[in-house]
Order: sequence, then C-alpha cells, then structure tokens
Amino acid sequence: MKKSSRILLILVCAVAIALLGLVFTRNLIDFPVYYAAGRSLISGRADLYSEDFALGRVMDYRYPPFFLVMLYPLWLIPYPSAAYIWLTMSALEVACAVLIVVRTFPALSKTKTLFLIVVLAVAQYFVMVLHYGNAHLLVVALMFGSFYFVLRDQDLAGALLMSLAITIKITPVLLLPYFALKKRWKLLAAVCVFLIALNLLPSAYFGFRVNNELLASWYRHVVASQEFHEDNGPINLSLKGQLRKSLSSVDYSQRVDGDVQYPPVNFATFSRENVVRIWTVMAGGLFAGTLLLIWWDQRRRGSAAAPGRNDPAQYPAGMSHELALMICLSLLAAPLTPKIYFIELLWPVACLASYAADRTARFGRVAMRVLVVVAVVNSVLPLLPGRSVQRLLLVLGVDFYLNCLVMVVLIYVLVSWRRAVPMQSGEPQMPDRSEAKMP
Repeated sequence: MKKSSRILLILVCAVAIALLGLVFTRNLIDFPVYYAAGRSLISGRADLYSEDFALGRVMDYRYPPFFLVMLYPLWLIPYPSAAYIWLTMSALEVACAVLIVVRTFPALSKTKTLFLIVVLAVAQYFVMVLHYGNAHLLVVALMFGSFYFVLRDQDLAGALLMSLAITIKITPVLLLPYFALKKRWKLLAAVCVFLIALNLLPSAYFGFRVNNELLASWYRHVVASQEFHEDNGPINLSLKGQLRKSLSSVDYSQRVDGDVQYPPVNFATFSRENVVRIWTVMAGGLFAGTLLLIWWDQRRRGSAAAPGRNDPAQYPAGMSHELALMICLSLLAAPLTPKIYFIELLWPVACLASYAADRTARFGRVAMRVLVVVAVVNSVLPLLPGRSVQRLLLVLGVDFYLNCLVMVVLIYVLVSWRRAVPMQSGEPQMPDRSEAKMP
C-alpha cells in the first residue's frame, strides 16, 4: 500500500471513530456502571460488591478488583471524556481482533466475498457490544491475541494475554482443559503464575488482607451465586438458559428493573433444580465429548510432531480449528452467555470461511452454505420491526441455535476432511488454506 493510501486510511478511521463517539457515548449501558464504580473507588470506598457501589443491584460491579484498579486514571476525568476514551479503546480492540483473525485465516484477505459474509455473520454482535460499552470486547481481543501467540509457540506472551482475559472475566477459563489435552504445560504453568500475580496486584492499593477479602466476595457474588443475575440480567443464551426457558416456567414479571415483556416459550414445567441437574449432565457430556473428539483426531493423525503443534502447510485443520470448536463449546456450556458474548463467533465463522474457500470439496460447500445462512439470519432478523418481535427472537434463542449450527459444522468438517484426505506417515498432506504459516 502506498504511503498516501495509508495516510488516507488512517484519516478515514479517525473520522469513523469520532463519529462513532458521537453516536455511542451518549447511550452506553455498561460503561456507566464501570465509571460509577470507579468514582466510588476514588472517593475512598472499598466495598466493591455492595449494591450501591455502582448503579444498583442489577447494574452492579461484577469484575475482580484488578479491572477497576487497572483503569484508575480513567475514573479521574469527566464522564464524557472517559466514555470517549473507552470507545476509542473498543474500536482498537475490534481492529486488533479482526487483524488477528485475518492473519490466522488468510483466505479472508484473498476473497472479498468471504470477508463480507463473515462481517455480515457477526456484525450485529459487534454493534451491540459497542453500544453497551461492555468489557467483553477487551476480553475477546486479549483471548484472540493469546491464540495468535500460542499458535506460534510463544507461550509466555500467550499466557499473559490469556491471564489478563481470565482476570477481567472468568469465562475464558473454560478453554484451559483444551491446552491440558494438548499438553501445553509451559503455557498452563505460566497462566497460573500470571493469574496469581495479576490478582495480587491490587494489594498495592487495598492492602493484602482487604484484597483477599474482595476476591472472596467477588467469588461469592459472581461465581457461586448467579441466580439473581440469571433472573434479572440479559437473557441467558447458553445451554443452561435455553433449557430453563424451554423446560420450566420463567416468571419475567419478577424482574426488578421493569424489563418484563418477554413471552413464555416453555413446553414443560420442570423445577429449576431439575433443570440445573439436566444442564450439568449435558454440559459435562458436551465438554467430555468435544475433548474426546479432539483427542481422537490427534491420535488418528499421529503424534510425530510435538504435542499440540501443527504445521498448517501440512495440516489445515490444526489448532486454529480446534480453538474455534472450543469457543463454540464455551459459549454453549457456560453458565451464563449474554448475546454480546457471541462476538467470539468471529473466530469460528472465519475458520469455516477458510474451508468455504475450497469449493471442490464437499465440506467446503457445506461450510459455505452454513456461512450464508448465518449471515442472512444475523443480517435480516435484527432489522425486523417491533420490540416484541425482537424479544420473542431473544427468548427463542436464535443465537443459541446459530452457535450450535456452527459447532456442528466445525465437527462435520473435521471428520469429513479426515475421510477425504489420504493419510501419509500419520500426517495428511494438503496445501495451506486456513491459517498463516507459523515460523
């Protein structure tokens, strides 16, 4: 790209960020919670998980102490400036996530049609997360960055980014069993060390004893006791939420914030306890089954290479594909998956697009059809008029089923590719189509 073109691109991006700032900073939903909590922090309060520490019982502060202390300078400036800085950071996080995905799956940069389909498939989630100003965008950027380094055997850098992601939001911890399966012990050991260090850093502000008490309070408030936020927070689109909406009667009129206009869609009336038991068994089975599939696949192609490390020039369905599968699994099996979490689908959808580039193979054609379905659904349904229609789509769990569809097709591609490609000395020989070549 010529220098003048790069300058023009930078100017266009700067103008776009400025315009986005004018649109989004006035109506952010989650960032005001962070800001209110930050203002309470700088006023001298240390009861982070009290109901009145942020904006009430529903809009409360739910992250570990590290997140609030890390952004301390942001709480010192007026809200409009802080919100604009946060939005600019969010725009950079989107850019980083997209850049990492394009470098991992270079087929996207070679085919404009595929890139457009991927954008249409996930655009609504990114627009929503920007509107909310939620920190999950930062978590996903860190998580994708971790994948990028792990794929290149740079375990320390990957571990640091993964630890930061887990410290902000605990959900990426669901990916760690996969790295244990791949015997990435150095990575896992570094993650443990970084997690301890990051969560002890706020001791410099609160003191060691108070920080430990806050971590214990966070665990009780966010991890051990989720019922209140499942009932009053965003509609849960994980397997647990879908089972509860389908197999039990949910009384939306009890939501304390007045957001109650959701129609019942259940076809059974099991108790909440029984639904939780069913979810526990199903989620455990899905986790075990997916890890077993990855293990079987690794055994089938042989273990001549170092554990967990694949040369994409020989093996296109490598760790990038397995990580895509694990992302879908974590969205499916997690206790709580709000709609904005589906920005993570950028990686699995891009993975499918890398296979869709091969129209000669059956799995490539199937991947293409599924991508088109996801892109059409996620482009058309958000445009349907009427709040009642959108709430119906939300409780029906359209995003849940799209995630399931992507996951099933990722499994199908993995198995079909094995059958389609002859095995030679334990490793299939294929041209590089799905991920950037690792040094």
